[in-house]
Amino acid sequence: MGISVLIPDGESHLLIYVINSLSQIKEIKIFIMSNVKYIPMRYSRHIYHFSYYRKTEHEQAWISNINYEIETHKIDIVMPIFEDGIETIIKFRKYLDSNKLCLLPTYINFETAKNKWLLTKHLLVNDIPFPKSMLYSPNASFNLDNFRFPIILKPILETGGGDGVCFFENKEALQRHLLSEKIGKEQLIQEYVKGYDIGCSVLCKNGDILAFTIQRATMLNSNPFKPLLGVKFVYEEDLYKIVERLMKSLDWSGVAHIDLKYDIENKTFKVIEVNTRFWGSLDASLMAGVNFPHLYCLTSLNACFEHPKYDSINYLNLKGLAKSIIKNKSLLFDGNFILKNTPVSFALKDPLPTIFKYTLFIKNIVLTKIKMVYKDF
Repeated sequence: MGISVLIPDGESHLLIYVINSLSQIKEIKIFIMSNVKYIPMRYSRHIYHFSYYRKTEHEQAWISNINYEIETHKIDIVMPIFEDGIETIIKFRKYLDSNKLCLLPTYINFETAKNKWLLTKHLLVNDIPFPKSMLYSPNASFNLDNFRFPIILKPILETGGGDGVCFFENKEALQRHLLSEKIGKEQLIQEYVKGYDIGCSVLCKNGDILAFTIQRATMLNSNPFKPLLGVKFVYEEDLYKIVERLMKSLDWSGVAHIDLKYDIENKTFKVIEVNTRFWGSLDASLMAGVNFPHLYCLTSLNACFEHPKYDSINYLNLKGLAKSIIKNKSLLFDGNFILKNTPVSFALKDPLPTIFKYTLFIKNIVLTKIKMVYKDF
């Protein structure tokens, strides 16, 4: 029996990872809605149908477009993949056929997990370990006497990728930053945890974890707050118990990725934040043996499956692979590793999106240089 899946927020950069996973299942037909007309994944051979709708600020108009797609294409499951789309569908779920929606958390629990300050208060109430934190509000006094430096400052509603995260070795550096940047929004001040990065990806139903993977950082980005370049899949019982308590306390339904750090001083794992959506290392989870988007579809259709096990593999994304090859040229000739431990195999099986992406990238560089030349005249 085939399954028709509609991804209504196809303009998200996460689309490629979700498609890579869903395309492994022959019975799935993938339908895409996007408010960007020409996206690389539009040219994927795995997409059954692509629909473009002009971007609108009216959320209910977007919901109407989804209903039209459901009716026209006889969609079985509507599966948003990024925060904005997920939040909008949660808010307006009563206007959609509930039998067609993937599992989603309640609006209150979604906002609690997404908002870093609300999450901090939730962790405190539920006795779940996290770094010492406080809310910074512009024009409001605050006292850091009880904080240990270094600390980090980050937006409370930053949606992944490390954007806006700043690191400060001492109080003077933080104060200079606050004075010079004239920050107008609330921020989260958090003690920096000395230790290693580790994450847990989950699929849940009513707070119960149905599938998960745990991945420890093996290669950081040049900016350590940006997405990891390399991970190793591991199992940590203490970490799993912390995540299990967190998901249960949020009565979570759907997917999420929890960022944690191992505190080498206190010998414990601490929750840093929750990404209330799919994640950029979805390819890695797939290669380790867990196809989260497919299992998400099955769960939403009330289908049963055994808790999947994952392999303890090392994974590098394309940037991590390039850096590794620069350090070790022989890796370039290790075809087995490249095909089984990096996303290269996905690009080889579905080359057009990659070709379109880099053609567009080169075109933009050329146009920028031409504009600079003409500007000098």
